Amino acid sequence: MPAVSPVHSRVKVSAPGKLFLLGEHAIVYNGICLITAVDSRLYMTLEAHPADEPTLTITAPAVGLDHWQHSIDEIVHSNQVSGPASFIASCVALFHRQFPFDVSLKIETASDFAATLGLGSSSATVATALFGLSSLFGVGLSHRQLFDMGVEAIQQVQHLGSGADLAAAIFGGTLYYANHTPREIIPLDIPTLPLMVVYSGQKAGTVNYVQQVRQLHDSLPHIVPPIIELMLTIVEEGRPALEKTDWPRLGQLMNIQHGLLHAIGVDTASLADIVFQARASGAYGAKLSGAGGGDCAIILVSPAKHELLTETLTDAGYQVLPLSVNAVGVRLE
Repeated sequence: MPAVSPVHSRVKVSAPGKLFLLGEHAIVYNGICLITAVDSRLYMTLEAHPADEPTLTITAPAVGLDHWQHSIDEIVHSNQVSGPASFIASCVALFHRQFPFDVSLKIETASDFAATLGLGSSSATVATALFGLSSLFGVGLSHRQLFDMGVEAIQQVQHLGSGADLAAAIFGGTLYYANHTPREIIPLDIPTLPLMVVYSGQKAGTVNYVQQVRQLHDSLPHIVPPIIELMLTIVEEGRPALEKTDWPRLGQLMNIQHGLLHAIGVDTASLADIVFQARASGAYGAKLSGAGGGDCAIILVSPAKHELLTETLTDAGYQVLPLSVNAVGVRLE
């Protein structure tokens, strides 16, 4: 296959973070979820340079990479890349196998949000890397092509992943997402969503909690699978409530979903405290968002009660994040 040449010497791209509205953990079992992109973004700059022996150089301060460098030939022909460079390296290898190139790449990242917040920094990294490469070399991959390649890149690194985070990073907006074959990505027309995002103060390991729930799922086959099925029913009930902006109904479903997440062991004292303080302050509903074990809680609350609840949670020592939802997906900057 002939090598492709860069059509730009430098591009800058970005992708949003994400929040699960409903369906976390259930999505792993060929399930469904509601997910939204948030307006904190990860930025990536990609540069191409002529070279006799092409290398990949990565600078990503958020994950401790400072001029990390490796031969592109070794990256393409090896499945052993690990550590903080692994997601970008996996993307470069997959892209190179479809579109061979013979230049060096220099990649730098910066982010509006810390990797510790659990907003999907890994998926945003994959989205920006593949979209950036597509833009740099002018190959014009569609969002769906980027998504399919991105799922493969993530699974090469983590050996699991529903693809929901990646769908939010690439397509943006608020999505109904189905993790079956073929995967469905359905954008929803949600003009507004009065959501508050609160950091619990603890960082969670997504892979660890997914594996923990998998073990529980397999060891209690008559108990946990029905809980997962109930979560999927909640997603199906939640979609029309979301589309009709029926906030009391959606809040009620969020409360039930949080209870089920507590039942499968991924709630924490801090997340529970945020949720119960929110409900006591008159929120429509509240729940943890994501794998659990820490990261963020989301609260559905009317604008009239937003300021008071912000003060209450701030006084309790929690960080209310200034995030908006329905953000634009991956894009050129």
